[in-house]
Amino acid sequence: MTVRAVLYDADGRDQPFDMAISALPPLTDRQLLWVDVIGNDPGELRRVSGLFGFHRESLRTLLEPVGRPGLDQYQQYVQLTVTAVEPGPTTHGAAAEAIWKPVALDCFFGSNFVVTVHAEPLHYLSDFDHHIREDSNLGALDSAAFLASLLDWHITGYFRVIEEFEEAVDDLDESVLLDPNDREFLQDLVALRRRVGQLRRLLAPHREVFSTLAHTEVQSIGTSDSAAHFRTLYDRFERAMDSTEHARELIVGSFDLYMTSTARQTNDAVQVLTIITVSLGIVGAVAGLMGVNFTVEFFKSGLRGFIVMIAVIVALISLALLLARRRRWI
Repeated sequence: MTVRAVLYDADGRDQPFDMAISALPPLTDRQLLWVDVIGNDPGELRRVSGLFGFHRESLRTLLEPVGRPGLDQYQQYVQLTVTAVEPGPTTHGAAAEAIWKPVALDCFFGSNFVVTVHAEPLHYLSDFDHHIREDSNLGALDSAAFLASLLDWHITGYFRVIEEFEEAVDDLDESVLLDPNDREFLQDLVALRRRVGQLRRLLAPHREVFSTLAHTEVQSIGTSDSAAHFRTLYDRFERAMDSTEHARELIVGSFDLYMTSTARQTNDAVQVLTIITVSLGIVGAVAGLMGVNFTVEFFKSGLRGFIVMIAVIVALISLALLLARRRRWI
């Protein structure tokens, strides 16, 4: 279990905050406290909950996670749950880059504080923290604006997964163009479709959360500027949803490309078979004509007549091949 706390001070220096206290000190409007809890130790969760005065229902959701995005507003703070995506186990094949796993993130924001709780480390929270310098002006933000920034990085995580997915689809398209006989193509395509469906199911339930945040009735803790941040956040969420729909369309496009390639191969095979059939038909027709039972002097020509027959067959087959070449069948 890891608890990391940072006090952002717009009038001083940002510095780590000691959580080994029995009560929170008063914070000014130029200060902001961010506490990030990694793990699910019940004792530590109860201690943090008691320190910030969370409602018993909030503590219950921490101890017994629901696992679905949601938002609850209490008198002194707002609690929301979102689902982040983190890199999962890797496999071989073109779909390997599109594997991820969901991680629940509980966020609490009140007067000058933000608390985030998650059972596993989240890369985008670490990236967010690494981009902050000690002399940042984050202390001047209210908790709602700070949370909006965190959630913006949260949505960016989905965009990154979608980008990896699009790269995997591009690799599949390239493979089917270079090797139309790739037997693993459909298997990889089905795997990608399954994963983009999973991604959409993870992202779609956030609509109610971001829509509620964008409404002014939850801004009692924040400011009018915070409301604008949440509306922008909702717009980014909608763009992320559109991107997942576009990803599904890419799957259909890849399948169409595969079917087009397969149809072309089939057409090429039919053309070759047609040429072979015509050639054999010419041989059969000439041989049958030469084998009739009528008595004709030409049929008594011996070797010379046989050579003439072979020459006629070769000439007719050559003519058929020439016509096929002009039609670009071969």
